[in-house]
Amino acid sequence: MISLGRTRAELLAEIDAPNLPGDPLSDLTDLHAASEDAYVRVCGRARDELFPLLKIALSERFAAAPRLQVIRDLLLPLRNILGNAYKHGNGCDPAKVISVEIVLTAKGALIAVTDEGSGFDVALTFRRFQGQESYFANHGVGFRNLHRAISMVSYENGGRTVLLCFRPTIQNHDRALNSQALPKVLGAEWSQKRLSAEVPEFGKDGAKIESYRVYPARGRAGDDCGNRYVLRLAGRNGRPAETRILTGRLHPTEAAAASDFEAATKLHDARISIKLRIPRPVALLAVEPRLVLYDFDPWMNLCEFFTHHGRIKTLRRIAKLVGLGIAKLHCSQVGLRGAELDFVGEELQTMVVRSENYLQTRPCGPDLVNRFHVAAQRIDSLAPFDRQRILAPIHGALGWDCIHYGVDGRFYLYRFETCRWSDPGLDLGGFAADLLCFTLATYNEEAYRICLDAFLREYNSEAAHPMDKKDLLPYIALVLVERLRRTEASAKGDPGQLLAALDAVLAVSPSVPERAGPH
Repeated sequence: MISLGRTRAELLAEIDAPNLPGDPLSDLTDLHAASEDAYVRVCGRARDELFPLLKIALSERFAAAPRLQVIRDLLLPLRNILGNAYKHGNGCDPAKVISVEIVLTAKGALIAVTDEGSGFDVALTFRRFQGQESYFANHGVGFRNLHRAISMVSYENGGRTVLLCFRPTIQNHDRALNSQALPKVLGAEWSQKRLSAEVPEFGKDGAKIESYRVYPARGRAGDDCGNRYVLRLAGRNGRPAETRILTGRLHPTEAAAASDFEAATKLHDARISIKLRIPRPVALLAVEPRLVLYDFDPWMNLCEFFTHHGRIKTLRRIAKLVGLGIAKLHCSQVGLRGAELDFVGEELQTMVVRSENYLQTRPCGPDLVNRFHVAAQRIDSLAPFDRQRILAPIHGALGWDCIHYGVDGRFYLYRFETCRWSDPGLDLGGFAADLLCFTLATYNEEAYRICLDAFLREYNSEAAHPMDKKDLLPYIALVLVERLRRTEASAKGDPGQLLAALDAVLAVSPSVPERAGPH
C-alpha cells in the first residue's frame, strides 16, 4: 500500500530497527543476512542483475512466512520497484547505478531502492493515480501494483528512492531453519569441489569459483523446485566476474535422477519451443548420482503466477502459450523411453481401474462413480479407431506445478523423470484439470470454457493428432481422480476442490462411441 506520509524512521521503527546497525554488509550471501539483524547494501545496473539474488536471499530469510505472502507483499513489489528504477529512473542507461539498502530484523525488512534519475513529483502522480487519470507511458501500472500489496510503500529523495517495508505474518522468523546443518551433498565446500572437478564449464580456460553459497529449499516460503547454488566465477580473459545461479534437484533414487537428466537433456537439445522452454541440465554428478543440476532459476509455478496475475486475459494468453508448447513436445519425436502400443493401453486401463476402485471407497455416491465409469470407457473405446494418437513424447505428469515462470520472465517446463512415449491426452488432461480447479475457485465455468478453448485451439493448430474437447473430458476426469487419490495419501492439497472439479467435468458425460464392425 502506498502511503506517502510515512518516513524512513517510522518504517524502521515498525520492524524494531530505530537505528541502522553500523556499516552495511556488501555481500548479500553473507550468513549474517540469513538469520541475524543485518544491514546490507548492494548495487547493480539493472533489475535482471539485482533481482535473482535478492529473491533467493529474501526467500531464505523469510522461509517461515507463507510463500504467497512473500511473493505478493515482498518479491513482486521489489521486482516492480527495481524495474521502474532502471526504466524510468535511470532511463535504461547502463552507466547509471541502482542502489539497494536492506535492513533486516526478526520483525521484517525495510528495503530502500535508489536510482540516479532526476526524480518526479510523487504527490501529483499519486493524486492522478487515485483519480484514475492516465499518466506516464504505461498509465500508472507501477503504482497500481505497489498499492495492491499489503506492505507499506513510501518515497523520499524527490522520488528517486522508494521505501518498501515488509512485515510477514509470522514475525519471529524461525532462525532454526537457517541454522540446521546441511547434508554433505548440499554443503558449499563439497559442492564447489565437485563442480570444479566434474563440470567442464566450471574448470576450463582457467575458470575459478571464487565463492559459493547454497540456499536450501525449505520452510513455508520454499518453492519445491530444489536448492539454489549461487556461484561467483572469477573473471577470465579480461571479462568481469560473473554470478551464476543453479537449481539442484535431489531425487529419492538414482533411477529417477537419471531419467530426469536424460529426458531434460534431449528435450533441451531439441529446442522444441521458444514459448515454453526447457531449462538446460548442467550436470548429473558422479559422486552423487541422485542430484541433477540445472542452469535455471524459477520463481513462481503457474498456479502462483495466475494467483497474482490472474486476469482472464492473462490466463487465456498463457493457456495459448502452453498449448502451443505442449503440441511442439508431442510432435518432437524425441527419443524418450518408449512404450509399446499394448503397454500404453494396459497402462491407461490400470489407471482407470485404480481410479474407479478408489472412487468407490469415497463417500461421493454411486452417481459420480457411474458417470466416471461412462467417461473412462471412452478412452478405451477410442483406442481401436485411432491407435497412433496414443503414441507421442509426453511430459507424463503435467500440471501447473511443472510449469514455472523464471526470473528472466520466460516460462519453462520442469520435472522430467516421468517423460515417456504414451498417450498425449494425459498431458492435455493434466493442464486442463488444473485450469478447471483454478477457474472454478477464482472465476466461473465460463472463464474455464474460454481458456480451455484457447488452449485446445492453439494445441490443435500444431498437433499431429488434434484433440476434440469431448474426447479430452475423460482424461481430465482420470487426472482429477489420480490427484485426489494422491492428495488424500499425502494430506496435501484440497480434496473438496478436486471433487468439485470432478463433478463439474462429469456433469455432461461424453457418449461412448460404438465400436466399428469387422471389414
